[in-house]
Amino acid sequence: MASRATLLRPAPGFASTRCRACSASAEIALVRELALTYHPPAFTLASASVWSAHTVAVSPEISVVVSTYQRPGHLRRCLASLAVQQGVAGRFEVIVVDDGSRDETPDIVDEARRKGVFPLKFCTHPHDGFQLARCRNAGIRASTAPYLLFTDGDCIFPPDHLRRHLDARRPGVVRAGDCIRLDEPTSRQIDEAAVRSGAFLRLIEPRAQRSLRKTHLKSLIYQLARDRRRPKLVGWNMAVWRDQLERINGFDERFRGWGCEDDDVALRLRMTGARVATALGYTHAYHLWHPPHATTPLAWGDGANVAYFRRPAVLARCLEGIRSRSLAQVSTRVIGSPQQPELSRRLQHVFRESASGTELELLVWPNDAGFSSRGACRLLVLRRDAAAPAAVARRAQAVVRLEQIDSVPAMLDSIQRAVCGRGEDGGAEGRPGRAA
Repeated sequence: MASRATLLRPAPGFASTRCRACSASAEIALVRELALTYHPPAFTLASASVWSAHTVAVSPEISVVVSTYQRPGHLRRCLASLAVQQGVAGRFEVIVVDDGSRDETPDIVDEARRKGVFPLKFCTHPHDGFQLARCRNAGIRASTAPYLLFTDGDCIFPPDHLRRHLDARRPGVVRAGDCIRLDEPTSRQIDEAAVRSGAFLRLIEPRAQRSLRKTHLKSLIYQLARDRRRPKLVGWNMAVWRDQLERINGFDERFRGWGCEDDDVALRLRMTGARVATALGYTHAYHLWHPPHATTPLAWGDGANVAYFRRPAVLARCLEGIRSRSLAQVSTRVIGSPQQPELSRRLQHVFRESASGTELELLVWPNDAGFSSRGACRLLVLRRDAAAPAAVARRAQAVVRLEQIDSVPAMLDSIQRAVCGRGEDGGAEGRPGRAA
């Protein structure tokens, strides 16, 4: 078996192809992450704490947003694992957001709140289908810390999970975590006592740990290669700064049913300049088994949300997020056309560009000018019977053909359909794809 020193040695040719192009600081960071992978922080079962009362955090450093629905037994174990976190007394708060459960979920939250281990808030709404994005936005609104950790009520954590996430904080960096998926027999063996004591860690198979280490190493390579889609953000273990979430208006609540809402957040965070880095060198979660949700597809590409996720035109700051807003409230630059003065005038009357920056850019064709706003959603606008050169269309994320230029509602509807995934496809630049 290879020694740890051998495992830490880069593969032949790796340094010459990738590391040579990286900064020295990036190489140092890689070595540190690798060291954490093969030399994880020491933890013994004897060091695990039990339920105890702590001083309520006045200004928490991290808010843990826990989404749940109809899994009270899982939620009880999740909250138990948060109650025995070490080295973070008074530094965190927990917000449980329920998607409209009709069981003992509120009682479980009340029971945990009475124990007084950490500040605990509970948010709920009537159930109207699987609305995970809505839950997470409610958690953002209820939270107070500058740093947020998102997870699900079917996850449990090692006792140093929050401390390690706090240690991993870096300005402008989103931390992409992951979890070990526990099978049904193992999950049934893990009761609340096993979570409190940390004894559940004895049940984790070595091959699961090895698999997660491989995922970590791949994530580091993606970082060094400056991959635009990976490491992948997964909603059950991801840490984001509040100002980053506010910049993109949180999660897009147009995602209903299983999947893609976290892929979409990752895409829009990257559009606004956020850097995504793996958290796997610091910590990971454990996912308790449960039957799949009714909307979970057999293959990712068959999911009901995939078409919307792959919409060609994407606003970095979504319309239906932490706050709901109309298309007319989007900061928009209209590049008018001398050959289409009436159309240009009407668009400039409806849309305004704010001092905070351009979110949407409308280029009216024909036009000698071109798109100019970096990072904005780019739409090419032309009359139904007009045509634009392929080179111009490729620079647009979507092409909007207007039937009626004398009707402002009709124009708004056409543009809104483009940014909601039903516009004519433009070029490939900026078009989202699957992040495996």
